[in-house]
Order: sequence, then structure tokens, then C-alpha cells
Amino acid sequence: MSIETEPVVVAPPAEPATASVRIALLVMVTFFGGSLPAYKLASASFGPATTNLGRFLIAAIVLVIVARKRLHTARGQVRRLLLIGMFGIGLMAVFMAIGVDKGSATIGSIVVGLEPIGVALAGIALVGDRPSRHALMALIVGFAGAFVASGILTEQTGDKPIVPMILLLGTVVAFSVYTAFVRRASRGVDPLAVAAITQVGALFLVIPACLLDVADKGMVRNGGIHPKAFGAVLFLGFGSALGYYLLCKVIAHQPPSRVAVSMFLTPLLGVIFSWWIVGEALHVRDAVGGVLVLGALWISERAPKLASPQVPEPLATEIL
Repeated sequence: MSIETEPVVVAPPAEPATASVRIALLVMVTFFGGSLPAYKLASASFGPATTNLGRFLIAAIVLVIVARKRLHTARGQVRRLLLIGMFGIGLMAVFMAIGVDKGSATIGSIVVGLEPIGVALAGIALVGDRPSRHALMALIVGFAGAFVASGILTEQTGDKPIVPMILLLGTVVAFSVYTAFVRRASRGVDPLAVAAITQVGALFLVIPACLLDVADKGMVRNGGIHPKAFGAVLFLGFGSALGYYLLCKVIAHQPPSRVAVSMFLTPLLGVIFSWWIVGEALHVRDAVGGVLVLGALWISERAPKLASPQVPEPLATEIL
């Protein structure tokens, strides 16, 4: 008697990290770190969904133009990539914008600190990534740094805004699933094409989401468009194009756990940019958290440079 089994899908093998990979990760997390104060600046003139409409419209146009000669590599994957963009980036951005607008900076910092953990867990569950002991230790130390820097141990947060907290936690789930499925869908597809199509998918989702702004305080608020708010949307748009292209390029060759460790720089850079651009105060906890985050990166970089074996993905039913 024979037993029929589903074919095993092999995840792309991880490659050793080079200087170009490290630079790409640094540029990527710089955009992610700057996005939180940018959303704050944009909220002076635009509703949360309207800010994302401008962001993804700019990013989609830029990437589609740049990737026009590489889009053919995504033949057969377009529908899947559009859905990944809609419910990965698009939904994440809507949740993030509303959560930051309605919630607190402390809760936002905690959630940003949770994203790398979510990325690593999604990599394990959906891609078959097996983090090394160095990677696991780096994730623990990095989360401790993000937790300390958030201020939850030293500040009173007052009444807990439950809805914004749920929305911000939703960003963790959406972004984590996005990174895992981009790695699965990236086989044979140019990273530039992946970034372009997923940004278009995100745009498809935020267009109807603008109705939330219309029902709230309007798409344009506070009597008009202020230059700083307009500049923030431009930063989010062009930064999204570059940041997500680099993410798609790196995730095609590196395990999610490595990308996750690098993302612990996001809240640290967010604090620095908030102080520099928005004028928020710096605290001792920021320095302590920053030291822990840098320690996590040091641990990750000291991992043995061994070739990672190909790991079969779980025999789960395809979601998309």
C-alpha cells in the first residue's frame, strides 16, 4: 500500500551576509525608524489613511516605473503578490497610522519592539527558518532593549487605549506575515518586481480606507496642507519605495531571523529622529535600550559564518 504525500517546497538557501547586505539593512531600518515621527508630522494636515494614500501612490509610481522591465519575472505570481501587499503592507500601514494617531508613543514603541519577534516567529512557522543560538540570544537581548527604551518600566501610561493597542498589535501580525510570504514568493522573481507589485497592492487597500478619514475629521485637517506635513508624506512615499525594495532584496537571500535582529534598530532610530525632528525629549532609558540593541546586533554578527542548509517548509496548505 502506498502513501501519497504533498511535495516538499524548499525554501531559498540563506547566503552569508556581506557588507552590501548590512548597508541595505541599515538603510531599511533608517526609513522604518523615521516613519513614526513622519506619521506624527503628517497628522498635522492629513488623516491617517490619507497619509498612506500619498505614501503608497508615490511608492507605487516610482517602483513601477523603475521596475517596468523586470515585471515579467513575476508572471504567475502577480495575484499572490498583490494580496500580500494589500494585507501585509497596506493593512499594516492603516493600523499603524490610526494606532499612532489615537494611541500613545509608549505603546507604539512597545509594539515596534515586538515586530522583530513576530518576523522571526513567522519565519519559523511559514518558511521553515531555524534561528541559530546566536540569533535567538540576539532576539532576546534586542527585545529587552526595545522594552526598556519604550518607558513602560519607568512611566505611567494612564488609561490603556484598547483599540489603538489592538490595531498596533495588528501591524506586527501583518508585517510578519508579509516578510514570510515575500520570502516564499521571491523564488525566481526579481526583488524590484516584488516590491513594485506589493506596493500597488497596498495602494489598492488604502484607497477605500480613506472613507475612514472622511467619516472622522476629513482627509485634510487643520485648515490646509502645511509644508512639514507635505514633506513627511514625500519622505514616507520615497522612503517606502527604497525601504521595501531593500527588504525584498535582502529577504530573498537572508533568513527572516537575521532581518528581525536588524529591525531592533527601528525603535532606537525612531527615538533619535523624534528628538531631532519633532523635538521630543531624550531619556536615560533610551541610552540603556540603545546599548542593549547594539549588543544584540553584536551577538548576531558574531554568529559562525556557516552556510545554512536548505530547510523544507512546513506541509501547510497555501494561504494565498
